[in-house]
Amino acid sequence: MQKHPRILLALDGSDQSLVAVRYISKVISKQAQTVLLHVAAEIPEAFRDMNVDRSTGQVEYLLEVWKDHQNEIVNEFMAKARAILVYAGFSREAVTVKTQPLKSGIVRDIVDESHQDYSALVVGRTGVSKIDQIRMGSVASKLVEVAGHIPLIVVGESPESQKILIALDGSRGSMRAVNCVGTLLDPAVCEIMLCHVVRPLSNQQLSTKELFMQKHEADWIAINQRKILPAINEAKRHLVQAGFSEEEHISIEILTYQKSRAAAIAKTASDGAYRTIVLGRRGLTSAREFNLGRVSRKILHFAFQPALWIVN
Repeated sequence: MQKHPRILLALDGSDQSLVAVRYISKVISKQAQTVLLHVAAEIPEAFRDMNVDRSTGQVEYLLEVWKDHQNEIVNEFMAKARAILVYAGFSREAVTVKTQPLKSGIVRDIVDESHQDYSALVVGRTGVSKIDQIRMGSVASKLVEVAGHIPLIVVGESPESQKILIALDGSRGSMRAVNCVGTLLDPAVCEIMLCHVVRPLSNQQLSTKELFMQKHEADWIAINQRKILPAINEAKRHLVQAGFSEEEHISIEILTYQKSRAAAIAKTASDGAYRTIVLGRRGLTSAREFNLGRVSRKILHFAFQPALWIVN
């Protein structure tokens, strides 16, 4: 019997958390089991800042009142999040709410939970302390760096479309990204583009002198197009096996003469209203000592509206 995917959705009670919940409700297979996780602080951040003496009766009273109020807010929020998923078609038994006190730290506690046989970890791009000038919250940013063992879905500000762009470079990471999409997405509602980017030979040329003739560039593009075809065909086969219609739900785009792979992917996604971008954590040229590839890192930091899947 095929095992259903299991999703960990980390929630902090913010509006962005609800955006993440609604996103999951629209694109993820209704067969998935979902755990809604909230890590609850025992004291306000300000108490830590001021090193307040908690031994006085007044402080203890304030803490108890604060904790009771926080619990009410969190319970109401988690019930609302669960209701969104159930209303979207997830079974009540498949959506679990888990609220736990903070142990080692919010990020560490989320990572510890994510090791419990999950298929993906989902988090909102910004949280309760969102500042307009900051494009990614501290929790999401830290998870990108440390959660390399699990596919991470960072949900941006407006991921409303069910159109998915997979950045395909033929690397093992990008092929695992295809597998992840096939496992998690609902093939009945999602449209997928397999997108490959070819940069020109003269991309990093330091002088204005033309070193490569037009024929050289054309040959280079043709070689790269032929080279990526086996990976494209393999990706299509996997998606079709997962239930996607090749004629209706899968398209191919090879972008040529692009100076920046990240910019080309982000622009193509924006122009085509693809509000999910799926990336391998490291591409063909990423050294192992770097936790995140250059293309993935660039897209993560300037494409703040879509949902970004970073697949290890």
